[in-house]
Amino acid sequence: MSLTESTMDAQNPPSTPPAAAATQLYRRDGFVIARRIVPAAAVDRVFADMHRLVAQQLTRLGTSPGRGDTEEAVHADLRRLFALDLKTYLATLTLCAKLVSLYELYLHPQIRGFAAALGICLPVFQTAPVMHLMSKALKIPGGYQGFGAHQDWPTLQGGLDTVTVWIPFVDVDRDRFTMEIVPGSHLGGLYPYSRRDHIFEVDPAHYDAGAFVPVEAARGDVVFMSSFAIHRSATRGDDRLRVSTSMRYENAAEPHFIARSYPFAHKRSVVSELFTPDFPQAADVRRLFEDAAGPVQPGAIP
Repeated sequence: MSLTESTMDAQNPPSTPPAAAATQLYRRDGFVIARRIVPAAAVDRVFADMHRLVAQQLTRLGTSPGRGDTEEAVHADLRRLFALDLKTYLATLTLCAKLVSLYELYLHPQIRGFAAALGICLPVFQTAPVMHLMSKALKIPGGYQGFGAHQDWPTLQGGLDTVTVWIPFVDVDRDRFTMEIVPGSHLGGLYPYSRRDHIFEVDPAHYDAGAFVPVEAARGDVVFMSSFAIHRSATRGDDRLRVSTSMRYENAAEPHFIARSYPFAHKRSVVSELFTPDFPQAADVRRLFEDAAGPVQPGAIP
């Protein structure tokens, strides 16, 4: 077991809060890998929901999706959708991050308990989950294929103790485009950076390129990482699919967050035009509510 791992076994069952040693490792290294903290079946349920979103679009496009929710089947269906309709492929990945089952996973008692042990005593979710999908066969020109060295805090600017929670949906090793972290880098606070795409890349002069440690995690493992830890996506990978997700546990009780009137760096906007002109028609809505007893009568109250 590496120095940045917390293992829950027969002597330390899953219902047990993380050991003080794990908290100390987190404070020292800026991250800790909690092994088998959630049942793999809970992770697989979300993965199956993601696959269902992909399968629905393949069916709509006239292509039969693969059977089962194995990594290979999901990867094959993603490749089919990618080739058939890139716009729909991207929309599907966006929707995967909004699944209720994904939020339920982040609210698993073990994850909440671990975050509390790290000091998140009044948790808030100011941002939504983010999906991280990497595959040699699914590279989008100019699109996401991993991030360079960066910190999460500038994209949030909330509490100083914000924790990034990173969950893999497949077993991730160093040959699967894993995440890499510089241990101890969180202690340097906010480093000079430059804006690039959707991240704030840290100036290379402020970290040792040879200090990155690859994260190797299995389904059921969860990585807890300080929002000030310098990390990146590895460029090393084989032909397998890597799917993971991350979300930020922010602490509404953090003194600096309170003193700064709960700042939030994101802005929301709403598209005012209809995506599909002249949709929906009244008949479309009415049909949704009809049942075997016949159409619903306007104004009728049961």
